[in-house]
Amino acid sequence: MALGTGTGLGQSRNWAGEIKSAAPAAVTSPAKDAVRESADQRKRKAVAKNGASRIKPKTRIKTALLPQPQLKASTKFKPQAKSSRSERALPLVPSNIHSPGSEQCWQQIQATVQPAKLIRLSEECERDFPGSQFAEQIRQVAAGARQVLEIQRATGLSGDFFEDSVGDAAYRDNLSKAVRGDKDAAYLIALAYRIGVSGVAPNSRRMEQWLRFSAELGSGLASWELAEYYNYGGLVADAARYEKRALELGYRPPFRLPTRGY
Repeated sequence: MALGTGTGLGQSRNWAGEIKSAAPAAVTSPAKDAVRESADQRKRKAVAKNGASRIKPKTRIKTALLPQPQLKASTKFKPQAKSSRSERALPLVPSNIHSPGSEQCWQQIQATVQPAKLIRLSEECERDFPGSQFAEQIRQVAAGARQVLEIQRATGLSGDFFEDSVGDAAYRDNLSKAVRGDKDAAYLIALAYRIGVSGVAPNSRRMEQWLRFSAELGSGLASWELAEYYNYGGLVADAARYEKRALELGYRPPFRLPTRGY
């Protein structure tokens, strides 16, 4: 019995040893290795998948955020450029540039043949309708009327010198030009009074006044003819003065025998 028991124990130990020794063999079997390899591969794939899933949202956020500041800057800049171009293309225009009041004021100026009244109307139109379509013409009329008024006062011409209600349309047209400083129109009026044309009768006094007025405006021809008129009348000093003025203004008289008394 003791041997049997010992033998039994020995066999049991051997069996246990076989079992223990068999267990490692079973773990290191090819099937187990394959299972472990597949498990490791699944882990690596899962890690790779999780890593890719974590990186992808970051790249999406970056690609979504990068264009946004550019779009905001472009949308803010374009309307400013358009508004600046539109402001340069559309300058401000005075509201009264084509007003009926400015046209009426201009018509009144055109119908006036008195230098003092012309100056007053021109100043009123410039004050009431600045920047109108007639602004430059009104300034020119006013400048000519001031020159005419100074000549009228300096030469001692009467206040009603420009108020003749005679003459035809050509005479009235020359009168309107002369009162605005046209020396040639003034000479034509003097010529009309000398020979009696344009609806006026011959008048030596009016002729002499208009020749003097034209000469003071700068007509060399009127200055020469006025010198001739004074010479024939025996007004030597006046004749010499206006002859000199004619030459200074560039007038070249035709050749003639000397008949001067000076």
